[in-house]
Amino acid sequence: MDEEQQVLGEARADVRPLHLDVVDTFGTQEAIERFNETLARPHVAFSGASPHNLSLKGVILVPDLIFPTGPVETVTPELWSDALNAKVLNTIAVTQALLPTVCESKARILMLTPSIVASLRPPFHSVETTIVKALEGFLASLRQELGTLGIDVLQFHLGTFDYSHVGPKHHLQTRAAGSPHAWPATTRTLYARNFETQTRAGLNADSSGSPLRELHNAVFDALVQRRPKSVWRVGRGSVAYDLVGKWVPDSLVGWMMGLRRVSLDTHTAPKLEDSVQSWEKVEASP
Repeated sequence: MDEEQQVLGEARADVRPLHLDVVDTFGTQEAIERFNETLARPHVAFSGASPHNLSLKGVILVPDLIFPTGPVETVTPELWSDALNAKVLNTIAVTQALLPTVCESKARILMLTPSIVASLRPPFHSVETTIVKALEGFLASLRQELGTLGIDVLQFHLGTFDYSHVGPKHHLQTRAAGSPHAWPATTRTLYARNFETQTRAGLNADSSGSPLRELHNAVFDALVQRRPKSVWRVGRGSVAYDLVGKWVPDSLVGWMMGLRRVSLDTHTAPKLEDSVQSWEKVEASP
């Protein structure tokens, strides 16, 4: 409901919220019916203008972009369940609810997902890698189904974007960084140093992003082009990291990210306090 209030806060006649509670089947059907009535009802753009009807050109799906990070053993089943339900099942359910309207209007479906982590498949990002690949698989199958009806299904692989002109500077590649302080002692000993190194590398790499205008223009083109391409790569790093993930060996990618092998011999393992202190430096960095 926070998102709905933000939309209402815009106070614009041409921007309206569409609340879909996919758990409530009856409520979802009612919401879709109201949406269809909006499309069928004549609208007046401004005082004195002739009434006209709206046409649905496309549905843009943007799943939640915040993902937990950390070693697999620290990601609880509850976190996995929440992430899969919120980002995969909810996205599929919303798509299913809108499909009849999409087919009737011959509209397009666009899905926007982060691509850098999914392309590189780095350690400590199992949740994001799994979810993005699941969404890509779903969309690929849906593309084949709707392609028989002449309906385009488009995938946007997103890099990083600079929001400095519209608010606080951050990026679409958003991750909920876990803290080694919450890990079991053995896990911290084994993973904290590499986790801290990778986190620092990610912060340095995300120092800048593409102008948000590039994404705006790409989405507009995808909606209006006569024969749009099926896959769009937009944002800093979306093309380069895709090539790296496809052609560069995983071991070399890990080395470039600063990952190093950790000995399982407790006598030669890195000191726990060293890794924790390094992580504290990362947390304190701007």
